[in-house]
Amino acid sequence: MANEFYVVRHQGSWRIRVNGKHHGDYESRLLAINAAVTEAQAAGPGAKVFSTGIVSQFSQEWQSKAGPNSPSP
Repeated sequence: MANEFYVVRHQGSWRIRVNGKHHGDYESRLLAINAAVTEAQAAGPGAKVFSTGIVSQFSQEWQSKAGPNSPSP
């Protein structure tokens, strides 16, 4: 299962890129980030969400609380 979700502007819409494939069609970056976070939460521990900004650099938007290097409770 994918651990990294990227919110990108692709073909005129905001989309989520997972494993090199784009899906979704969101009117705004924020809607796409929210959808990506929902998908990442379902993906489980270690999942992260990144988004592109104005200068096309990725910023981390969200990370699961139980990352792959987190100690077990």
